[in-house]
Amino acid sequence: MNHATLTAHHRQAGFVLTIELILITTILIIGSFVGISALRNALVKQHVAQKDRTITVSDSNGIKLGKMFSLNEHETPIIPFIDNSVAPLAPDPAHQNFRALLGVRDDRFTSREPVYYDAPNCTGNPCIKGISDETSDSVGVDGINGTGAVSYFHALQGGPNYAIGRANNTVTGYLFRSTPQQCPVNISQIESRYLSQKVVSGMPCESFSVEQAEADVSCLVGVESGSSIINIGPTIDNPVCDQCPAGTEAQGDTLDRNRSAIGPLINTVFSTLSLTGLVPNVDVTLGEVCCPIGTRLDENNDLTSSVTYIALATAFDLLNVNLIDNPLVSNLLASLGIQQGTLNCVADINLLSAEQVVDPFNDNQNVLQRFTAPFKVNLPSINNEDSWIYVAPDGEGDNSGL
Repeated sequence: MNHATLTAHHRQAGFVLTIELILITTILIIGSFVGISALRNALVKQHVAQKDRTITVSDSNGIKLGKMFSLNEHETPIIPFIDNSVAPLAPDPAHQNFRALLGVRDDRFTSREPVYYDAPNCTGNPCIKGISDETSDSVGVDGINGTGAVSYFHALQGGPNYAIGRANNTVTGYLFRSTPQQCPVNISQIESRYLSQKVVSGMPCESFSVEQAEADVSCLVGVESGSSIINIGPTIDNPVCDQCPAGTEAQGDTLDRNRSAIGPLINTVFSTLSLTGLVPNVDVTLGEVCCPIGTRLDENNDLTSSVTYIALATAFDLLNVNLIDNPLVSNLLASLGIQQGTLNCVADINLLSAEQVVDPFNDNQNVLQRFTAPFKVNLPSINNEDSWIYVAPDGEGDNSGL
């Protein structure tokens, strides 16, 4: 093969290789455009589908409150609220902002937890239950025990509790947050609560009072004289009970806070009356006051005076002397500030003082005040028959069988 033939052969080989490259490149480019176009169409359809399925809640002015991520039993959209106004806590050096779950109806905000007030019509001092309080005030909006106002989401954050309470003069509702301080009033002084999840016209404010039961004082008093027991109650073996009756529990903590005042008053009465010969000089042993399990001794009344009066009356009975109505005794008790009273047991609800969550843009208003009802959700728009409509997997939403 001569030089000319070799040169032509090489030229021909190079030319064929170039055509192959062009064909391959053309196929790849065209295929890429087709693939990119298909991918674009898929992404657009996915975006449209996501927009159709995403529910966004906004107010009447178009201000967005947030994206819905669940519904409650009333099909009320639930949105998260991020509270960045809480100062960093000791175990929270990074200051991770707490979140609250708010329901948004057409005319109001709602929450699982209620706000309690010490005045009628949900006025006065606002208070909120402690987090994860499962046993107290556990009757929900359905009236069934054990379904009531407790939000575990707030307990999982290890922070404050949140609840919707009364707004000034609207049904919209304000957002409240619990503080570390105890409620400034006793639970027995609570007169109303704002249960925002109730389905009612007007404000969901209702009268509220804890159930009360008379305390069991059968284990309160024993009478002794030195080492010998003169008369004892309620058993032969012990001047006071070893334990409270079944179904009740001792109110030791509450009573212990008042023992230092009760003891001297009882001793003063007996030492004074023993000088007159009306009673022997005896020792009164103070036992326990018992309340039904799940309740606690109400400290709203003058507990020291009431316990002292009941202890003295019981001690007189154990000594078989009727002195409680004796004018001399009555004057003595009056001079010491001892008056007849009742000992009641009330539901054991731990209430914390509540404060409004302030708008970060306006310190003078609640964070929910800038939103105006009626609230609404976004709706997907279908302009023509060629619009792509999302159908869920497995034919869900297919109306062909109708």
